Amino acid sequence: MALIRTLFWTAIFLAATFAFTVLFEHGPTNFVQNAKKEADVLKAMVGAKPVRKKDDSDKVALPNH
Repeated sequence: MALIRTLFWTAIFLAATFAFTVLFEHGPTNFVQNAKKEADVLKAMVGAKPVRKKDDSDKVALPNH
C-alpha cells in the first residue's frame, strides 16, 4: 500500500512540475498547445545522447623529457 501511495504522489508531483513549467515558460494562454510543445521538448531531451566535446583539459599533462 505504501508503494502505491508513493507512486501516486510522485506522479502528482511530476504532473504539477510539468504544468508549472508550461505556465512559467509560456503563460496561461493556449495552455494545451504550449503543453504539447513542452512535451515534445521533454521527449527530445530524454531521447538525446549527451555530446562531449574534447578540449585541452581532457589531456593528461606529461612533463617534457
